[in-house]
Amino acid sequence: MRYVVFVLLGVFGVILSGSFTTGIAIAGIQVDLLLLIIVSIALLDKTSAPIIFAAAAGLFMDIMYSPVLGVYAISYSVAAALVTLVFRNTARFNFLMLLASGAGAYLVKELVMAATVYILGSRFSLLGMLVRYILPAAVLNGVLLLIAYLIFSKLYQTSWMKPKVRRVGDDFGHL
Repeated sequence: MRYVVFVLLGVFGVILSGSFTTGIAIAGIQVDLLLLIIVSIALLDKTSAPIIFAAAAGLFMDIMYSPVLGVYAISYSVAAALVTLVFRNTARFNFLMLLASGAGAYLVKELVMAATVYILGSRFSLLGMLVRYILPAAVLNGVLLLIAYLIFSKLYQTSWMKPKVRRVGDDFGHL
């Protein structure tokens, strides 16, 4: 059931991020709904499932909206991996940690995406984009992550969303 919810969330996030939220950009500042879903799952799920979810949802976003495969998949995967690695051992989050993780994940996603597009041959002013679009959108996504985290923490309180943990011993036979 857990993976069915992941698939539904991925499809829902990709469709809304690619169509609905791009139309309501205020002064060029957009909300990345898919990234909010990915970061919420990465903060709550202490397994590698958020990284795999980010790669699959990013690949679906590439197939739907990008002329080049891998731009969204790489950027979402790197952002999910960094959030998962940094906050893996954190049990409780406060307001500033959630705000910083949402803004930081958006910043990482946009910088990885800008580097990928730059490598592919596109030329643009990164500093201009950073000041005008990326930093204000990072703050907005950080604030909206507070709401998304509350919703997903309620979802993760159900028994069917909790990951099944398997105990595996180390090389010496200890558990």
